[in-house]
Amino acid sequence: MNKEVKSILGEYLLIDNKKIPVKHLRYRGKEKTYIVWTILDQNPELFGNDEVLSSVGSVDIDVYSDGNLLKIIKKIKEIMLENDYVWTGDSAEMYEDDTELNHKTSSFEKEMI
Repeated sequence: MNKEVKSILGEYLLIDNKKIPVKHLRYRGKEKTYIVWTILDQNPELFGNDEVLSSVGSVDIDVYSDGNLLKIIKKIKEIMLENDYVWTGDSAEMYEDDTELNHKTSSFEKEMI
């Protein structure tokens, strides 16, 4: 699932001609706007003849910025939905005191075979 999400999101997301860095688990750069994604889990969901026939994988995508997050989150949802993920919700708006950045998480799931 890691390879798939990395392939879908890439290294940068282009919003209003600005490259927004996208990283897995942790961002160590200096940009004030960036995206971090995390695989949460993959659980078996459908069984037959004592075998797992399919599972569901979950991923969280966190957006951090000193500005407005809405365009970025909208673009992420478009990309993930185009790649057969189902949007399962967004977190409340958060503010990180240590970095002074706005933060919001979007969650997605996908059935895996």
